[in-house]
Amino acid sequence: MLASCSRSLRSIARPGLLATAAIGLLAACPADVPTSPSPTATASFLAVGDTGEPWGTFPSLFEPQLAVGHALERAHEDAPVDALVLLGDNFYPDGLRAEALLPRVVENVARPYCAFIAPSPELEAALEGRCPPATNPPPIYAVVGNHDVRAADTGRLQRTQVPELVTNWEVPSAGVPAIRELPGGVSLIFVVSEWPWDDAAAQRLAEALRRAQGPFRVIVGHRPPIQGHPQLSEMVSAAATRAGTVVHAYVAGHVHVLGAVPGTRAGAPRLTVIAGSGAHAEHQTDTEYRIDGADFLEASLGFARFDAFANGPEPTLRVTLFRAASLPPLARLFAPEIAARYSIGVDGDVTPESSSAR
Repeated sequence: MLASCSRSLRSIARPGLLATAAIGLLAACPADVPTSPSPTATASFLAVGDTGEPWGTFPSLFEPQLAVGHALERAHEDAPVDALVLLGDNFYPDGLRAEALLPRVVENVARPYCAFIAPSPELEAALEGRCPPATNPPPIYAVVGNHDVRAADTGRLQRTQVPELVTNWEVPSAGVPAIRELPGGVSLIFVVSEWPWDDAAAQRLAEALRRAQGPFRVIVGHRPPIQGHPQLSEMVSAAATRAGTVVHAYVAGHVHVLGAVPGTRAGAPRLTVIAGSGAHAEHQTDTEYRIDGADFLEASLGFARFDAFANGPEPTLRVTLFRAASLPPLARLFAPEIAARYSIGVDGDVTPESSSAR
């Protein structure tokens, strides 16, 4: 009965009589028991993309970004992570502008991710007590997406001005791939996934992959290497082949779904993970969003979690896609659901562990 109650309430969408009725029925459903990753993980991070929608009416009741933010907070409280990774399109529809810097950071970074931010005094004052202080917040690493770059100055603002407000915010790559090592065995290689996807870009990425300490290597970009981006896919595969290394995963947004696509071509990431449903969920129909060969694909709000287990006899990287409730009050009450889970060995072998597509 609990599972039935939970699934029924989670599935209710944005404003309307049904949503209002669901909020009134919350007390009739007991809270979910969270599903915890193993406490022996040596490194962990959360990843979510396409988050920065301007808010609508009554955001605390209806805003999808807040719902996903609450789900991320639940996951972090259950088993703390070493980083929160934002996968681009952090500020819709046309990037970040200087005249709107503070209100957009409050709306699209601080309030959704209170549990992860280290605010400056200026930001703390602007929040007016709406964010409880976070305990030891992890770094927030962000990449820029195609909507972010529509404003000419948004890259600079996200690299230099947002960190003045959110002191643990960083955009690692300004064009050249950048590496951030998570203690415990995960190398994050950040790329700017807009053009060019040429031989020079492949060479720069290959050099970064060779420098990464590993044992697990995860490329972070906004656009994923899917059939809709054949030149990007070729560039990433060429880089891994030149580097002579395994790319265990590539995590991206851009497509507003939760997805997992096993690599099939030589040098391809062993698993492409898509978590682009941080504020809206839909599988867009344009050619650039084409995904073939997915093992899992679902248009649900949610995020990805990566847990490395590097110290055992068989080191593995576990990738979990979580779906979140569709309304903030539901996300506060119910733990996020496991939608799909995979284990990746150091050699790159991918093993599906579970899938609950609906």
